[in-house]
Amino acid sequence: MINVQTECSPHSLRMKRIKIVPDRPNHLFESWLEEWRNEAVLRNSELQKHFTKALDSLRRYPLPLESGKECIILQHFGTKLCSMLDKKLEEYRRQEFTKAVDACFSQTSSNDDRTVVSREKPVEKCKIVEVQEKSSAVAKQVKNTKKNASKRLANANEIASREADRQISLEPSTFDIVLLVDTQETCGRKTKPQHDATLVELTRLGVLFEVRRLKVGDFAWIARCRKTNDELVMPYIIERKRMDDLSASIVDGRFHEQKFRLKQSGIKNLMYIVENIDKNSRFSIPLSSLLQASVNCLVQDSFTVKYTRSHKDSMSHLSCITKILIKIYKNKKLVGCKKNHLTQTDHLGNIYLMEFKEFNKASSKQKTFRVSEMFIRQLLQLKGMSVDKAMAIVECYTSPQILLTALEHSGKNGEQLLANIQVGDKKRRLGPAISKAVYQLYTMNELS
Repeated sequence: MINVQTECSPHSLRMKRIKIVPDRPNHLFESWLEEWRNEAVLRNSELQKHFTKALDSLRRYPLPLESGKECIILQHFGTKLCSMLDKKLEEYRRQEFTKAVDACFSQTSSNDDRTVVSREKPVEKCKIVEVQEKSSAVAKQVKNTKKNASKRLANANEIASREADRQISLEPSTFDIVLLVDTQETCGRKTKPQHDATLVELTRLGVLFEVRRLKVGDFAWIARCRKTNDELVMPYIIERKRMDDLSASIVDGRFHEQKFRLKQSGIKNLMYIVENIDKNSRFSIPLSSLLQASVNCLVQDSFTVKYTRSHKDSMSHLSCITKILIKIYKNKKLVGCKKNHLTQTDHLGNIYLMEFKEFNKASSKQKTFRVSEMFIRQLLQLKGMSVDKAMAIVECYTSPQILLTALEHSGKNGEQLLANIQVGDKKRRLGPAISKAVYQLYTMNELS
């Protein structure tokens, strides 16, 4: 209903102004508020009072509101209620559009109907047809876009698949052996390369090297093809520790963490350079304990350990290893393979090595760990526990819960349950001392 108000002069009946006031300018919003209020009444909800106040405020507003968001200017309307109205309005418009399209198709089902539509509602038909054409064009564009994207994805997958399936093969004398120096081993951007002691010394010794970010280890070697630049990682990696750094890493736990990650890297020959052994120096850990830790790397963890007097001595050792690797591998055929397929050689004498990309990816620090990995880290906190020993235990008992259950059911023999577990390539027994320590860790409330 529309009210028409007129204004006339007292001496004339001539109409001066016509003011059209809609009776219910926001009838849709009103009907939805009434619906929600009635539902609240049925549920005996306190919201019925809120809806009633909002409805009264809306009815007093004389102008039409285009969206629920605009209702925020009215009393008793919050952001949540405005959002509810906008959601309802979107559903309503979608339904109306569907109805209009359905009506258009039904009206165009016969020639007679088309004549009626064209005669009675030409504007509405044009609008609907225009919407249909636009919708069709948009749909066609989306379809083409998806088709092109699908083609690109298929091509990318095909290229990636070919790249993954491609096996790198370096023929004898077609590659260079390059020493990789981790960025942490240099002074970085603060010092010019010519002033960096590591780079200066390696250059003086004539070593072919490259500074690169290594995810594990301080020094490694790659075989790089001279034509294709394909890179395979040689089975040798070195962690260099000055005595002060070794002391600090034992205190903060990095020492065990680094050994574990080196063991997991897939590189067979693991080496430590322990540098600057000075009996007069003082560290946070006694020198005898530091030397014992390095010996444990050699005996328990099967690392090669080299003691050097100075940084210059360490660089000379790296130069010697580089020359030895060149001599050993220059006449060999090197073949790329995955980490889990690494072998020393095959029956043809080919040597299988990892690609550098896979090596760095596999050696990255993980933010999430499997249960077995966390179990190993837990065991490494025990005195006398090596990486190999921890891995041997976890190989038999894959989680703390499984080990705890086995210990609980072992009775009086619980302390020696793990004693006969074989460790490493030499198959040494874990021994009674470590077995007892593990038993006490998981069964006693307090450790002495």
